[in-house]
Amino acid sequence: MAISPITGAAALGLAALEGVSPKSTRADIQSTVEKLKKQRDEYKNEIDSISRDRKISELDKRIDNLEKRMAKMKEPDGKEECQTCKNRKYQDGSDDPGVSFKSPTKVDAGSAEAAVRSHEYEHVNRNQAKASREGQEIVYQSVRIKHGICPECGDDYVVGGVTTTVTKPKRDERFEVGMYDKSAEKGKFFDTIA
Repeated sequence: MAISPITGAAALGLAALEGVSPKSTRADIQSTVEKLKKQRDEYKNEIDSISRDRKISELDKRIDNLEKRMAKMKEPDGKEECQTCKNRKYQDGSDDPGVSFKSPTKVDAGSAEAAVRSHEYEHVNRNQAKASREGQEIVYQSVRIKHGICPECGDDYVVGGVTTTVTKPKRDERFEVGMYDKSAEKGKFFDTIA
């Protein structure tokens, strides 16, 4: 049972690949680009041409990715508006008909986490009620809110949420009469430790 955006833009793991966090500013990314360019220049002095060319190629790709990310980021004055974030909608992907977000719904980026968390707790409450109705015992329940990086502007956003519920049948003591009890054996015969 999960809720997720339906924009089609998957969360990219750019932060892990390029050594910058999702909240990095243009200046942070520019600083990282400069460091990578210096490192690339140092590699140009290596003797082993195969290793050198591979390292330089990898650094060029990382630098290119960071420069593309900077180009897509909002300007510091905030004039540009990210269309992906502006048009992001959320929809429930579960088969539970009694929860919110059954149809695509726009949610403001600032309140998306609270809305998704609230939605996931609807699943928690409904799962608890279902377990009670069916004579089940809840063993484990959790809610996880997932985050990602917008591929257009580089901002952190709520990707969705997942509710996990594990249940088991409740023990019915009516049917345990006369069942074998291993603890009753202790002391029946002579027990000793030498």
